[in-house]
Amino acid sequence: MKHALHLMASAALLALGASDASAASAQAKTCPKPASGKDVGDVVRAFFAALAADDHAAVQRLTTPNFYAYDLGKRYSGPELSKVIADAHKSGRIIQWNIGPVDARIDCNLAFAAWENNGAAGPHGQLQARAWLESALLVRWGERWLIDFLHSTPKDPRK
Repeated sequence: MKHALHLMASAALLALGASDASAASAQAKTCPKPASGKDVGDVVRAFFAALAADDHAAVQRLTTPNFYAYDLGKRYSGPELSKVIADAHKSGRIIQWNIGPVDARIDCNLAFAAWENNGAAGPHGQLQARAWLESALLVRWGERWLIDFLHSTPKDPRK
């Protein structure tokens, strides 16, 4: 797991424009203040609360301009994901998310977070239990954490 986290963080650093390991080291050395796993978890929870409330502005405030998500077997931008959820709500579909403990791995201005999301979805009166395994890459912009990437996959119902 530690190796996978290192690979993901390295890929994220490259995606954010760090061209070599010395740039990554310099970034780590200029870390503005110690980061908190609770802060990362709070952003994840706020993001899902914004989706649940169809609060498109809050979703935008909690994500980077280049945010995207893999969900439902497709890639979505922030506005696209927000619209899909809002449209589901308008059609009468209820989606309940219950974010479990967030395992946050932080390296200065990058954080990898993973959690289980146990909830339910369906029309009113016909909700069915659903569970997802989810992860996100967050970046620190100034004093705030923002979600840059989200991945959600249904949990295997056989387990």
